[in-house]
Amino acid sequence: MTRTPDEGPRSFGGWLAAMPPRVWIALVLAALGVVFIAQNRERVRIQWLMLTVTSPLWIALLAVLLVGVIIGLLLRRRPSKRR
Repeated sequence: MTRTPDEGPRSFGGWLAAMPPRVWIALVLAALGVVFIAQNRERVRIQWLMLTVTSPLWIALLAVLLVGVIIGLLLRRRPSKRR
């Protein structure tokens, strides 16, 4: 009796090969993010206008990234609804 591909548990290698590329990209970016945080834990002083804040460098850069993402989302072009 032969098994069809849909029967039973997959091997670990088969499961890894079945993951879509976007999952691989997300995993690689997450790993790079963890390495970045581990290497940038020192505290820095940030001055903006009359405000001075001391925080870890990775938190400051993450805040700037989030501001950039929000700006990008607000300014992105919406597809036109033509018929």
